[in-house]
Amino acid sequence: MFPTYPGELPSCLNPLNLRHYFLLAYWVFFRPTALKCYLYQADSDLYRAGSGLGIFRTLRVSAYRNLYLVALGATLWMSALFGVPIVLLASSIQGTVPDWAGMAVGVAVGVTYGVGFMANKGVAVGVAVGVAVGVGFGVGFGVALGGVAGGVAVGVAGGVAFGVAFGVALGVSFGVALGVGFGVAGGVDYGVDYGVAFGVAFGVGALRLPMYLIQGGGLVRSPGQGQHPIWWDELAVLPFLQTQVAINQAWQQGEMAGLERLSQLAANPFQRWVLQRALYQRLHQSSSALPFLYQLFSLESLEAYAIAPVRESDWQGIPSVRQVFISELAGQGNDDHAGEAEGAVWWLTRPLRIRKSTPLTTFSGLLYRLTWGIEPDETWPVDLNLEEFHDLFNQLVDYPGGSEIQQSFNCMIDFLNYSSVDMLADASNCLASLPIPENAIRPPVLKALQKFGHIGQDIAVFQVASSRLNQLAALGRVTDQLEDLREYINQSGLPPEKVILQEILRRWRKLVSDASGELGQITIAEPVVNPYVAGNPVAGELFVGREAILRELEELWLKPGQVDSVLLYGHRRMGKSSILKNLPHRLDGQRNLVVEFNLQRVGKVRSTGELLYALALALCDRLPPQSAIPINEPDEAAFLGANHNPYQTFNCWFDQLAPHMVNRRFIVAIDEFELIEFAIDEGRIEAELIDFLRGLIQTTDWFVLALAGLYTLQEKCYDYWNPLFGSIKPRRVSFLSADSTRKLITQPAADFPLDYTQEAIDEIIHLTYGQPYLVQLIGQKLVAQFNYQVFEAGQSRDRPISLDDLRSVINSPEFFQDGGAYFTGVWRQAEDSEPPEQTQILTALAEGEKSFTELIAGTGLSELQVTAALKTLQDHDVVQSAMECSYSFTVELMRRWVQTSRS
Repeated sequence: MFPTYPGELPSCLNPLNLRHYFLLAYWVFFRPTALKCYLYQADSDLYRAGSGLGIFRTLRVSAYRNLYLVALGATLWMSALFGVPIVLLASSIQGTVPDWAGMAVGVAVGVTYGVGFMANKGVAVGVAVGVAVGVGFGVGFGVALGGVAGGVAVGVAGGVAFGVAFGVALGVSFGVALGVGFGVAGGVDYGVDYGVAFGVAFGVGALRLPMYLIQGGGLVRSPGQGQHPIWWDELAVLPFLQTQVAINQAWQQGEMAGLERLSQLAANPFQRWVLQRALYQRLHQSSSALPFLYQLFSLESLEAYAIAPVRESDWQGIPSVRQVFISELAGQGNDDHAGEAEGAVWWLTRPLRIRKSTPLTTFSGLLYRLTWGIEPDETWPVDLNLEEFHDLFNQLVDYPGGSEIQQSFNCMIDFLNYSSVDMLADASNCLASLPIPENAIRPPVLKALQKFGHIGQDIAVFQVASSRLNQLAALGRVTDQLEDLREYINQSGLPPEKVILQEILRRWRKLVSDASGELGQITIAEPVVNPYVAGNPVAGELFVGREAILRELEELWLKPGQVDSVLLYGHRRMGKSSILKNLPHRLDGQRNLVVEFNLQRVGKVRSTGELLYALALALCDRLPPQSAIPINEPDEAAFLGANHNPYQTFNCWFDQLAPHMVNRRFIVAIDEFELIEFAIDEGRIEAELIDFLRGLIQTTDWFVLALAGLYTLQEKCYDYWNPLFGSIKPRRVSFLSADSTRKLITQPAADFPLDYTQEAIDEIIHLTYGQPYLVQLIGQKLVAQFNYQVFEAGQSRDRPISLDDLRSVINSPEFFQDGGAYFTGVWRQAEDSEPPEQTQILTALAEGEKSFTELIAGTGLSELQVTAALKTLQDHDVVQSAMECSYSFTVELMRRWVQTSRS
């Protein structure tokens, strides 16, 4: 997270505002973070581009353009303010005439160098460093060339310039090192006398001693809130006085405000010793030390970069404020995550830190290692043995909340040491002494441990199960819980214990997987009962993969009052009939009376009266036994008589049901509803029947329709369909998801004993695209093949069904013959529906994926014809768009059938 500036920043510097020139000088010499935040808020993408963009690409952003103008003005202004007095004073002492032309040239050199640096180093580095170079060197070289012969003035100006310029981009330590280094080099180049003076002055400048003297070293009688220079001089090198007073004032604002104040110190490695002392004292003086320590892991603001990044490598290499905080508490400021310069500064300032080791600092070191000492993809390090910290955890008991830390870490150590699946059953006993998560320091950690305990309870069920089926069921539940726990651990705010919990999870999953594998080695002594059902509707436990739509129907129809009727539409053998078949198993049978009104079972009706008579009989048969008012059975003669109106007859009989339907409703499930259209087209049924049904569902809150049929139902444009379908919710029944398909393959029944290799599962999903009938057909064939090989042919074979087994089934001539009902049904729908060119598209695509242009060329159809045919085929899930303007069969097996039987 990019750092935020504690003060208010202008959105755009104004060259006409004199205050902004002083503001820029303040940013450059004291608050480089403000300069970076100004650039970042102006255009974050431009800032992040780093060296990828030059200065000229930034000119389109007004905040950048104005910065360049103000930087040039500030250079001239500071040269006049600081340079002219120095030149006059030095000339007076030396008895020489000031060289104003030379000073002007020096200023120009500094400005030119700064602009060139910006142009060459890109946006982020170039602007941040280049502005500092332009301002600092404009003064330094201006003074140098302005007639000052002594090395002291030049060295101080140059040292300050180097300290500022390189402090902005690379950190204060680099600025100091380069400043002193150039000072020594000047001593070598220009002679001993001049060079010593120059070098000493350069070092003084790099140490920012003039700034330190101006600030009074922080020695003020009563520093106001936020006025101490430690808060606003990010480039300070030397220690300030009265820092403890400033820290105490920060804590007085509150713990959160104090931490945000301290986070500003993370930007300056030379002042992090102040940060360390403040955190150390707060941690050891607090009555809630451990909650304070864990608060450092939960505050989102501490996730910001300690130093605002400017180079491309900075975005990955600069630590967060949180990381600096914990490393300082742990005494690990020179760890591997710090750069060489920061490590050197840490050792230089080490004497200023509190170096006393305590249980809290040792525990901070452990948390630091768990959070940042293990790479994300790294396995559990062999040299990290939590058992070595038992004494530490015992010592933490003396602190408030320490018992929770001790007990939870001891539980995690035990969980890591479990070496068999049976040992997992002890997990819940280990957690007995832990507090409830709501009263804990780290609620997510204790909730995760509780979940491990629940898994242990299911392992206990596995241990006492007397049948292999119950054992497999228990391990299946454990596997599901482990997967849910994995998602919880990854999504919850669990650092630093997250890495421990992930390792426990990894080890437990292996133990459970090994146990499942051992159960899988049990020999099958008799032919496997084939659980797959290909062709007929599937009900009960064998119905897999439509949980979402069944849940939606439950939510729709289990509520009281008027509810919506539903139309399930889709391709043949997509599971629409199975959904209707399973409604009685999912709905309250006392309140929702499901009436299965199968039009195929009714037979070929000859009139509207016959159809309504059959519907009335179905409703009558589904009524619960009545003890009060008797209900007369429908009178066939009244429905079919030439002088009777079947609609009035049905209404008269229907009204008898109302007293018996209080707190009840009929769910009339009508499968293959398109058969009514055929009857209307043939003149056997009146089109007015559609309006009649619509009136029933709109005026009666206890009569609901659940219709199922082909895509053509949803696409009807005849006038007589519109009133009905305008009152019914359409729900598309399409392919199973990959997860549902996998479950249907591997768990078609609770006691299914066969396994599949992952390659075989993936290939079935690829071949069928989740078409439920084809998945069931393949599974049925595979089980039959297994039984034949093992129990008839007497072959010895590995139990898992492999890719070779699958290919043997798919490549057999019987497979496409047995699946012909599906394949020919899809083909005939394309053949008989509009537009008529659909089969030509399918024949062309049987050769493989083709672009739109290739389809036009291969079929000889016009662009409009291809477009219309593709749209219908895509709407019917027969064809899919593989990529832009590229098309292929949705179901690979359908493509193979067309290729072999229709080419």
